[in-house]
Amino acid sequence: MVVKVDDVDYPMSLSGVNNTQIVYSGQAPAAQKAYRYVRVSNNNQTAEPFDRAPVSTNTVNEFFNRTWNTYNVSQLPIAFDPLPAIHRLHTDLHKSGQIPTIHLIGNQTELDQMHQNSTADLTVIGNISYVNLNQTLFYDGAEISLSGRSSRWFPKLSYNVKLQKKDRLFHNRRMKLRALDTDPSYIREQLAYNIVNNTGLASSEFSYIRVFMNNKELGLFGIIEPFQNPWLANTFNNGNKDYDNGYLYQGVFQTAESAAQNQTSDLGYINNVTAYGLGQYKIKEEAKGGSKVNWQPLMDLTKFIATAPTNTSDAVSQWNQHLDMDSVLRSMALEVLLGYSDGYLTMVDNYYVYQNLQTNKFFWIPSDMDLTLGSTMFNISDMWSGNYQTFPGIEMRPLTMQMLKVPQFQQTYNELLKNLTNALVNPAKTNDFINDIVGMITEDVAWDKTLPRVGSDIMSSLMSGLNNGNNTSSILKDIVGEDMPNGIDLATAENFGKRINASIPFLTAVNGPTGYISLSGVKEWFTTIHQNVTKFYS
Repeated sequence: MVVKVDDVDYPMSLSGVNNTQIVYSGQAPAAQKAYRYVRVSNNNQTAEPFDRAPVSTNTVNEFFNRTWNTYNVSQLPIAFDPLPAIHRLHTDLHKSGQIPTIHLIGNQTELDQMHQNSTADLTVIGNISYVNLNQTLFYDGAEISLSGRSSRWFPKLSYNVKLQKKDRLFHNRRMKLRALDTDPSYIREQLAYNIVNNTGLASSEFSYIRVFMNNKELGLFGIIEPFQNPWLANTFNNGNKDYDNGYLYQGVFQTAESAAQNQTSDLGYINNVTAYGLGQYKIKEEAKGGSKVNWQPLMDLTKFIATAPTNTSDAVSQWNQHLDMDSVLRSMALEVLLGYSDGYLTMVDNYYVYQNLQTNKFFWIPSDMDLTLGSTMFNISDMWSGNYQTFPGIEMRPLTMQMLKVPQFQQTYNELLKNLTNALVNPAKTNDFINDIVGMITEDVAWDKTLPRVGSDIMSSLMSGLNNGNNTSSILKDIVGEDMPNGIDLATAENFGKRINASIPFLTAVNGPTGYISLSGVKEWFTTIHQNVTKFYS
C-alpha cells in the first residue's frame, strides 16, 4: 500500500500494532489538495477512484476504496422501553454508522477442510484481528468454526468465533458472523433485530462487519452475539460475573430422532421427561450450579401451557407466574408483523425460553432473523393479510392456541398488533432508516458481490433437482427436516429454492417487487403489512 498525497507517493507498511496483519500505516505531509490510497501488487497499481479531503491530524483506520469513515444513520423509534427483567450491559460492539473489519487467521489447510466439509463440526484454532476506526485489537488461540444448520449449505458461509476464557471483545467472548446469503437486500436482519430491541425485548443486537480470512476477502457480514454466556449476564444483570442464571432452552424444530417419535419443539407437553432430549430442544446454557442435562423445568413449563386456565378470574396471574407474558405477547406480535417465516409460529424454530431465576418465570427470546420481511417459504398473502389468524401456524401451536383463549391476552395481542403497526412497522417510521442503511452499505455490497465464495454450495445441488422434475416435498425434507411443518407452501418453497442463487439487484431487493413469490422487497413488506393491518383493524 502507498498513500498518494498531492500526486506524490509515500510508502506504507504493515503496522504491526497488536500483531495485526491487515492494517497498513505510514507517514506523509498533510495534503494541500487531496490524498488517496493505492494498492500495489506485482508492479500493478490500483488507486482509489476518488479523492479524500485533506486532514491535518493522524487519520483514523480508513478502509481502502470506501468513501466514508462514519455514516449518519437515522434511528428507528422506540416503541417500548426494555422489559423490567432486562438489565443490558451496553458495549461498543455495535456502533451506529460504522463498519469495522475482522481478520480471521488460521492454518489454510485446516480452513479449507472446514469449508469443504461444511456439514461437519470442525474447529480451527487461529488468531483474530479486530479493527475499527480507532482501535486495533488482537486475540490469539481463538476457535473458528462454521455456524448454523442449513446456512452451511450456501456458497457464502457463516462463522462462529469463540475467544479464550480470559479474552473479551467488548465484553463478548462469542460472536457470530452472519453471511446474509439468503437476503439480496442485506438489510433484513438489521431491521428485524433493531425492531425486536426497540419493542423492549431481549435478543442480540446487529451491526455490519467486513470479514477477511488469511489472504482472502470474504465480504460484508453481520455480527451478532450468540445466546451463550456471558450473554445472559450481559443482558439480564449488567454483565455481573456472579450472575446466577437459569436454564436456557432453544427450540430447533426437530431431528431425525425426534421425528421418529413425532416430536417437535412446539412446546407441547410430553409425559416423559427424557423425550424432551430427543434433539428438538437444546440446552444452550445450564443453570448455575445445576446439572448439565435437566429437562424438568421445560417439562413443567409445557405442562402448565397444556393445562393453563383460560377463563377463570386468576387466569392472567397464573400465566404471569410461569411466563413473562409481555415478552411472549410482544414476540408473537412481531412474528406476524415482521413475517417471521422461520420462527415459532411457522417452523417451531429459532426461539429460546429462559428460566430467569430472579423473576422465577420463563422469558421469551426470539432469534435468527434472516427469513423475515417477505423472505419466506410460506404463502406471503397469508403472512401479510393484516388478519393474524391467517398467519401460518398461529392457530396450531400449543402456546398461542392456549394463551389466546384468555380474553385479556387476546385483547392485549390485538392492541399490540395495532399499536406496533402504527408506531414502528410503518413505512413512515422505517424508510429514513432503510435509506440511510442502504446508503451506508452500498459500496460494501458492491464489493461483496465481486468476491468468490469458499463454500461448496450444497443448496444449489439440492435445488437443481427442482429443475429436473424431482418431487419438491422430498427435496424440502432434506432442507427443513424429516417432517415438513404444516403450512409450508410448496409453490413458494420451490420458488425460494430457484431464486437463492439468482442475481437480484440490491435496490430491487430493497424496494421490490422482485418478481419472486418467495421474496418481497423490504419496503414493499412494510407498505403492505402496514396497509393491511390498518385496514383490518379499521
